Amino acid sequence: MKQNQFVSINTTKWADFESLCQGKEYPANLPQLYRQICNDLALARTRHYSPALIDKLNELVRLGQGVLYAGESISFKNIWLVFSSEFPKALYVCRYYIWLALAAFWGLGLIAFSWIQIDPDAIYHFIAPAQLNDIERMYNPAGDIQTEKRHVDSDVLMFGVYIYNNIGIAFQMFGGGALFCIGALIPLLFNSFYFGAISAYIVELGYQDSFFSFVITHGSFELTAIIIAGAAGCKIGFHLLNPGKYTRSYALKHSGVQVLPLIVGAFVMLVIAAFIEAFWSPLDIPSVFKYIVGSIFWAIVSYKLYTGTRYGA
Repeated sequence: MKQNQFVSINTTKWADFESLCQGKEYPANLPQLYRQICNDLALARTRHYSPALIDKLNELVRLGQGVLYAGESISFKNIWLVFSSEFPKALYVCRYYIWLALAAFWGLGLIAFSWIQIDPDAIYHFIAPAQLNDIERMYNPAGDIQTEKRHVDSDVLMFGVYIYNNIGIAFQMFGGGALFCIGALIPLLFNSFYFGAISAYIVELGYQDSFFSFVITHGSFELTAIIIAGAAGCKIGFHLLNPGKYTRSYALKHSGVQVLPLIVGAFVMLVIAAFIEAFWSPLDIPSVFKYIVGSIFWAIVSYKLYTGTRYGA
């Protein structure tokens, strides 16, 4: 078939395909037309038609590919929609894992706190002295960190650092669940023990006011989000260990769909926590105001977590 005849037969189809790709709606016959365009391009190359025609068909293929394989854009609106509607449902679906993660985190944290209160020197068995010196310097009420005024650009920088660190931990726990729960449990329990031990160490130093007034507000979002991320990872790991009548690959996909809203929820909570930690927690204001605001946030987060796990009751 000559090129002129080939073009004459297919011109209308190509124009229709281009028009459909540039439209706002996704027509049902677009994949079928896309396969025909790809076939036309292959024929044009095989028959050595003109480079101009091949370039035109190449452009149509790229255009169709962009429409067919473009992923749904992730916007703040989509994230907030999942957080507000799907996140509470996922809390209920995964409620047993949430409760177990809560018990493990706060239980081990209390054990670590009590241990260091009874034997303060025990903290040197698992935390390096240099790291303890940094913590002591950070929360010393008379030290340079507590007395120096932070600038706005420093707050913005720390906001990015907090997001990077916290979200990195959460996604590590989520992804680590694929290692049959181990990759989720270890970070969860490590953070629990670390928080309990450091809290006891700071109380021993007498710096509890500067420490707890700093962490109380953002801690409600940050610690709860870490617990939720750990629960999500453990659910994935348990389904891999016990897939039941399903294959492990299907169990992984199924549990992943169930816990995805938990990860979105934990992400939103960690962003909120990072914002509070960067711009509110370091403020040089009387501690009583921070305790009041922190208590309110803890009450809100605890209430939302409770009602979420009771969603279908």
